[in-house]
Parts: sequence; C-alpha cells; structure tokens
Amino acid sequence: MRLKNKVAIITGASKGIGKAIAMAFAREGAAVVIASRSMNLLTAIEKQVQADGGECLALPLDVRNPESVDAMVDKTIEKYGRLDILVNNAGISMACPSENLSLKDWKNALETDLYGVFYGCQAAARVMIPQGSGSIINVTSIYGIVAAPARLAYCTSKAGANMLTKVLAAEWAAKKIRVNAIAPGYVRTELVDGVIQKGMISLSAIEKRTPMGRLGESEDMVGIAVYMAGDESSFLTGSIVNVDGGWVAYGYL
Repeated sequence: MRLKNKVAIITGASKGIGKAIAMAFAREGAAVVIASRSMNLLTAIEKQVQADGGECLALPLDVRNPESVDAMVDKTIEKYGRLDILVNNAGISMACPSENLSLKDWKNALETDLYGVFYGCQAAARVMIPQGSGSIINVTSIYGIVAAPARLAYCTSKAGANMLTKVLAAEWAAKKIRVNAIAPGYVRTELVDGVIQKGMISLSAIEKRTPMGRLGESEDMVGIAVYMAGDESSFLTGSIVNVDGGWVAYGYL
C-alpha cells in the first residue's frame, strides 16, 4: 500500500499502459481518477476497481482541450479534495513520409502528445503548488530520445514532452513538485498490435533489435510508475527513464 491516502489522475487510462498503471495505483491504495475519450471502457475499469474495494472515478477527457483538462482536475478536487499524482499518459502515434505529412496530422500529434501534457502539468501544478507536494509522471517514448524515419510528428512531440519534463522539474522543485518521465520502448498494447497486424512494423525485427529479445508489456511500466509516484522517490525529479529492454543503449549491428 505504497500510495495509501494519495489521489492520482491517469489520462489515457482506458487501455494499455494507462490502464495497467491505474490498476496498480489502486492496488497500492490510491484513489484513482481515470480519464479518456472512451467512457464505455473507463466505466468497466471503474466498476472493477470498486469491486476490488478500491476508490475510482471515471471522467471524460480530451487532452487537446485545456478546458476539458481543467474540468478533470476540478472534478477530482470536488470529489477528493486534493491531487497527489498526475500521470500524463494519453497519446497517439502516427507514421507518414514527412513530405506527405498533412498539417492536420502534424497539429493533431502536437496537440495530443505535447500540448496535452502541458495542459495536464499546468492544471495539476495549480493545485499541487498551494498544497506543497505532488508528483507528475509524463509517459513519453524512446522516440523522443532517438529518431525514427516517417515519424516526424511523433518524435518531435515526444522530444518536446521530455524537455518539458526537465524544465518543469527544475522550475517546480522548490515548490515541492517532482516531474519525471517514463520513456517506453515497443510495448505490446492494442495500438502496437494493430500496427504490427497492418504490416507497418515487423515483430521479428523489433525482437531482434531489442537486447532482451521481446516487446515490453504494459505491466513492465507499472513498477517504475509506482516508484515515481510514491515517497520512495522523493529525491528523483527531472529524470527520463527508458523502459525499453535495452533498445536505446544498444548500438551494435
């Protein structure tokens, strides 16, 4: 129960990494606010957490809309009176030759994967700073650290989110707010499975390129998220932690 009596918001919590983190936080004693555009999926998770004796609130959210983000935080405070943890997990991926990348897709990636993170951090900080404590965890990507062809919008957004994490960590440390990021490698989620099935990426190539020889699982992100969220990591801020099976470290043929 490392997160007992804490209140956590997890965006993009309807499936994949966000769902795994939300369920883990609930098991560790936190009241969890789960948010995304998929209310039908969130409602099922909410009922599951409550059936297991946990506290959970499902809220609709579009991270591209700052008013939607503010409403999520306001409703959390109305319900629980505080906010201790924010996990900015909501995001999208896309692949397109850069010369053909439409302005619409470029903007959608930036507004979801970068602007949405900023909106969440800012809304949370307005509560956490007067409170005198808080932990913000941004879920970014190894593709905010290394480059990938035909993923200009995604890589740019994630790199921006990594730098945003560092700047806010430096700025808000004196205000007792910690800001860190988890940078996953290839993780077997519904999104990645769909991309593999469409032939956009090769499963065997990913496994060969990854020193550990496999894709990650959503549960592989849980341990570091719980650590970053809890008091055990009280001196950790401004860190981008790769959880990638050794992908970024590996540079051999």
